[in-house]
Amino acid sequence: MSDHELDDGVVRLREWADEDAGWYAESVRDTRIQRFTTDSPTLDAAEVVAAIVRLRGSGAEEGFLICDSVTGQRLGNIALRHDGKAGEISYWVAAEVRGRGVATRAVTLFSAWTFQTVGLSELWLRAHRDNVVPQRVASRAGVHRDPQRDKTQEVKGEMWPMLGYALSRPGASSGDDLRKRSL
Repeated sequence: MSDHELDDGVVRLREWADEDAGWYAESVRDTRIQRFTTDSPTLDAAEVVAAIVRLRGSGAEEGFLICDSVTGQRLGNIALRHDGKAGEISYWVAAEVRGRGVATRAVTLFSAWTFQTVGLSELWLRAHRDNVVPQRVASRAGVHRDPQRDKTQEVKGEMWPMLGYALSRPGASSGDDLRKRSL
């Protein structure tokens, strides 16, 4: 996990703190988040703190709290599981801030950081076939539809049809050029 924040002047991605756990546990109870996330509706703050501790020690996961750059208001979650070469991004945005471009900005910032800092060559994400918002977010953030990444997976006792999206690390360029293109 990074020891710094990512900020584009509107959205800030910062490390999770133990005091964010209650907010996370409460936010994932939202019915729209529950419809399309693997998080349990009974998740509690203690379980979230345990996950934050695991995240801090993991070499195969990264994660940030999405915040408002100006106010610091908590807006959502963005995470990555990877094998050192490629990884899958997941995210959600709190109900009260949907429709403001938060997810697109977060995915764009996070992708640029992942290529620069983690050194991955490819990122992907999957969206439930019926969840059109993350499909639009992926497109707006430059993550392209990749049918080879489509799959069906069991989540919460149901079979979810997932659409795949992928983004390859840009060709040889400096980190500054990558950040400018991605933002």
